[in-house]
Amino acid sequence: MDKIFDCVIIGAGPTGIGAALYLHDKGFDIALIEKGMPGGKINIAPRVDNYPGQKEIPGPDLAMIFYQRVLDHKVNFVGDEIISLDKEGDTFISQGLNATYKSKTVYVATGTVERKMGLANEDELFGHGISYCALCDGHFFKGQDVLVIGGGNAALKEAIHLAGLVKHLYLIHRRNEFRGSAKLVDELKAFDNTTILTPYIPLEFIGKEKLEAVKIQHRETGEEKVLEVQGCFPLVGQDPNTKFIKLDIKNEWGNIPVEKNMSTSVSGCFAGGDVLPRDIRQIYLAEHDGMVAAKSIEEYLTK
Repeated sequence: MDKIFDCVIIGAGPTGIGAALYLHDKGFDIALIEKGMPGGKINIAPRVDNYPGQKEIPGPDLAMIFYQRVLDHKVNFVGDEIISLDKEGDTFISQGLNATYKSKTVYVATGTVERKMGLANEDELFGHGISYCALCDGHFFKGQDVLVIGGGNAALKEAIHLAGLVKHLYLIHRRNEFRGSAKLVDELKAFDNTTILTPYIPLEFIGKEKLEAVKIQHRETGEEKVLEVQGCFPLVGQDPNTKFIKLDIKNEWGNIPVEKNMSTSVSGCFAGGDVLPRDIRQIYLAEHDGMVAAKSIEEYLTK
């Protein structure tokens, strides 16, 4: 593709969509590129209950609200996966699986990917009992026994979703205290088919063609036990989705530090949302990043 866009936005989560709407309405020639479903991580949230203006809403429904705004504004939305981002002279080169996208500026809004446990058999059993999305795959385990690993809000929400589907739900967490809210912990405990085990860590995924059990260990006593489960959902955090970036803008953990105007260390490159090195990740923060970045991109392009 020889065309040079004013801005290529990589990722159509809340921050990418917010920036795209602003820049499009200002008359800039942009491309909003997303490899999956518009809305980002919202799509895999069983519910969203802390978004201003919505008392409680299923994640996919909120994602559709975001995407509908893209359709209503006729934003140039492109379905593609960017596998490389680099810069040649003053032009950014976003290499996709389907095409190459050149631009004067770029906004990295690619969010995070689920962190793996790093145990043997994890990759082999992915899709054969191991999943990282209860909302996506929970229905496959109706009437079966499953294990959730994690102690944050995401793990607790997905465990609550699963508890209403499965025969028995185990949840293990490496600490006695949960990082997630006490309200969610109490809500999970209210299910009579749920067993919470702390402080436990997973040792081994057992099974050849499909998951049959998970060996776990008590962190304080060293006691080991085997939970016979047909499904396991490791939900222990996320890593920044930035491996495709060749620009020197990442820190040692793969996050992208930015200035107050969302600019990176490379001129013309901006970043926002969950790729940033921050402890709190909320939709409204991502939207704020998108607005700040869009205004900074507008100023950069105008100059």
